Amino acid sequence: METRMNVSDAIFNYEMLVVGRESRGLSQKELATKLNISAAQLSRIEVGLRSVKDNELKQNICDVLKYPIEFFSQSQPVYGIGVSELFHRKRHNISDRLLNKIYAQIYLRSTELGKLLRSVDFGDINIRPVDINDFDDDASEVARLTRVSWKLPHGAIRNLVSDIENAGGIVIPFDFETRNIDAISHWQRGLPPLFFINMFSPTDRLRFTLCHELGHIVMHRTAEPNSERQADEFAAEFLMPAKEIKTELSDLTLQKLAFLKQYWKVSMASLIKRATDLQQITPRHARTLWMQMGRLGYRTREPIETDIPAEKPILLRNIIESYTHDMNYSIPELGKLLCLTDAETYNLYIDNKQLIREKEKKDVIKEALRIIRASQEEKINHEFENKNEQNAN
Repeated sequence: METRMNVSDAIFNYEMLVVGRESRGLSQKELATKLNISAAQLSRIEVGLRSVKDNELKQNICDVLKYPIEFFSQSQPVYGIGVSELFHRKRHNISDRLLNKIYAQIYLRSTELGKLLRSVDFGDINIRPVDINDFDDDASEVARLTRVSWKLPHGAIRNLVSDIENAGGIVIPFDFETRNIDAISHWQRGLPPLFFINMFSPTDRLRFTLCHELGHIVMHRTAEPNSERQADEFAAEFLMPAKEIKTELSDLTLQKLAFLKQYWKVSMASLIKRATDLQQITPRHARTLWMQMGRLGYRTREPIETDIPAEKPILLRNIIESYTHDMNYSIPELGKLLCLTDAETYNLYIDNKQLIREKEKKDVIKEALRIIRASQEEKINHEFENKNEQNAN
């Protein structure tokens, strides 16, 4: 087994202490309590006004935050994830604590990936940034250009994750601990574009959000007032090209939406929105469809029988296998490279199946309860309508 750094030899990078704390979802006060020091003392440590020299405190920090001592001795500068922070802080009603935890973990996964790619021949990147102003604010034209540059066939995108990875992006399954975020993109200097996707999101919703993030990567280096609208327009055109889908969006019913969903691999809700934007249905028709979707509970969760199979990323797995199989790295050696404990290295990069199984069980229970509630509401509505008919007669 590879030896780890001795605690007494470690020089603490105070910025990594902040990242480590936030990645575990702890406030300064909570960590100070666990370390049995004052919040004021921890605050001074975290801004670099006081160094960590006491070996017992060093070890306590490692034990509480569950990182090896090498983690806190890393000397690389700590950056935020950039424009995505502005998009997600504005768009979602999520606590700052959870967002800070997500951003800290994304920073760590990005840094770890940078270390992994040093010994791996990754290949070319065919994701080309453009200036949206050169296209007169037409994000749809940028989407069409991207499809052409990737040599994608006409019609539906059969596997978006595979297409992004073939173009040189890396898609990384991630537990956001919330359903309010499906994906976050991050393009750090020296790395390929990274797309962190919610491993528990339905594929139809995830594909649109992932394509939305692709739009940000292609079009936006800074946040502009129209950035979110442009990313939505990019995603809609990339997944549902107007020239090819337009004639299919007339005379929509829930049954037809379910059928179109299977081909285009987007949600029924996205199809209604696309039909409205392309003026293939009237606003009144759209309202009727939205009301029907709401009454059946489809605006929260579309029916299971219309679910689209998951699209599984492979690049990160291939990178890890190049270390464990081709270079014969052991788990401790991989953990030392990544500055993680052996257990976290295994859970993050080798096998997270147990976490997924537990989440899937919870989702099955939630779906069963939703169906029961929808059935009860339908029964109540039916009884109410019958009673009104009887009173009218």
